[in-house]
Amino acid sequence: MAQWQALLQLDSGLQRQVSQLYERTFSREIRHYNQFQNEPQNLARILSHCLKEEKKILALASKTQIVLQQLCGILNHTSQVVATLTDVELPKWKHRQQMACIGSPVDTSLDHLQKWFTVAAEVIVGIREQLLKLQEQNNKYNCTDASSLAANMVEIQKFALSLLTKLLTNALVVEKQPVMQNFSQRPLILKTGVGFKAKCKLINCFNQHKLTQTSCCRFRHFEFGRDDKKVLDVEPPGALIAEFRNMIRLGVTEELHIIKFVTELEYAGLKCDIEASSLPLIVVSSTNQVASAWASIMWCKLSDFAVQNLSLFVDPPPLIWEQLAQVLSWQFLSVGERELDEDQLSMLRDKIAGEYLAELFIGFTKFSSKVSNESPWIWIDGILDLIKKHLVDLWRDGYIMGFVSRERTEFLLKPKRPGTFVLRFSETNKDGAISFSWVDHTNGEPHVHAVRPFIKKELLSMSLSDLIYHYILTHQGETKNPLLYLYPDIHIDTAFRRYGIIPTPPPSPPTEPMDVSLNFYCQFSAVL
Repeated sequence: MAQWQALLQLDSGLQRQVSQLYERTFSREIRHYNQFQNEPQNLARILSHCLKEEKKILALASKTQIVLQQLCGILNHTSQVVATLTDVELPKWKHRQQMACIGSPVDTSLDHLQKWFTVAAEVIVGIREQLLKLQEQNNKYNCTDASSLAANMVEIQKFALSLLTKLLTNALVVEKQPVMQNFSQRPLILKTGVGFKAKCKLINCFNQHKLTQTSCCRFRHFEFGRDDKKVLDVEPPGALIAEFRNMIRLGVTEELHIIKFVTELEYAGLKCDIEASSLPLIVVSSTNQVASAWASIMWCKLSDFAVQNLSLFVDPPPLIWEQLAQVLSWQFLSVGERELDEDQLSMLRDKIAGEYLAELFIGFTKFSSKVSNESPWIWIDGILDLIKKHLVDLWRDGYIMGFVSRERTEFLLKPKRPGTFVLRFSETNKDGAISFSWVDHTNGEPHVHAVRPFIKKELLSMSLSDLIYHYILTHQGETKNPLLYLYPDIHIDTAFRRYGIIPTPPPSPPTEPMDVSLNFYCQFSAVL
């Protein structure tokens, strides 16, 4: 009787199966009221068969319920994974990419995310397939949608579908931000009429049998002003081209834009439109604006982590010095493979914010003034270009002190032995120039001298190492190279011999005596 009572607790679909079982033999009421007690033995045999079938029905119902519970448990755990991927790990990756765009040496690989997105998608799709099989089995026994079992399956199916939708709608990312070929180290700056590249990626390794339809990424409006809009076209091999004519000249610190990439995806029976957006970028009309635009990009990425605020420069927020110092250091790491040290950063801080940093925050206009000749950033950018083109080896090896004032140069050199010199960047040349200062002793008194800064054109003809080795000073009939030890105490051969010095030419005869002073004209001879 316990088995019969258990059968009576089943849902309506399985109850119908029990009824069908007894309709083929005798009235169900006979079984219910145990009216077979005084019947012939064949009735008992029939009932024995029915009892076995009853057990199968109970076992099926029990197994189905167990499977549903297991699927629910797996799905609940998967939902936590999906939430972690979409709400935690993906935003972290986007933040790392944002910092990498402005020079941070962080890892922006998608391998880890791709692995977990793929695993989560496969688990959810597998659960949906199991639910479909259970529904087919349920329908086989004429279960109705109103049954509790079928209702549970529908709810679980909806839950699985919502998780898969959330996963897929977050799976499209901009793996490589828009960048022009000639400015590969400065993404997110585009020039009107010039092609650029961007790369989108679906971070799911889809099963090709389930991926039934995809479309190429397309691009929505690229808005440059109030009325002008353009659509970007795809050109082989995947470059993005936008042509603009008769465009007004834009202030590079005033306009931020976003490119949206849209694709249609049909996967495992689920069809959805998904999109990804680039980071805020700047459009310039002249390459002369690139340096100022890069200042805006750096400021934007440091001050706007959470949201893409296209009106940021209507009232640009200030930054603390530590933020600005870090991103400046990244710039030198990117072009010269070496970050700035504390002394160099201290000099830059004084240059940008004044000798005494009275305020905690630094305003954007102090860093990148609209008047380029007064902008500390334009001066720094000229030095970055100088390092990139002519001084990478020396900067990487730490031989260029670079950012040191005249006053500090004298303070450092006067206690040193004669012939000690430092390499320092010009504080006035906005295009980037480098000089050296050295100390000698006259009547026991130390004197510091400096040479006119070398500009890029001169370094194109002869490397700085060669200029140092072949620098000749003529004084009172004596010709010599006054540069002997790189600060603090590195012999010139130890520091510069490795960089492939050209042979030393014979010195030219002195023409007339020359007195050494801070403003003297230094002649040097070298083979060009």
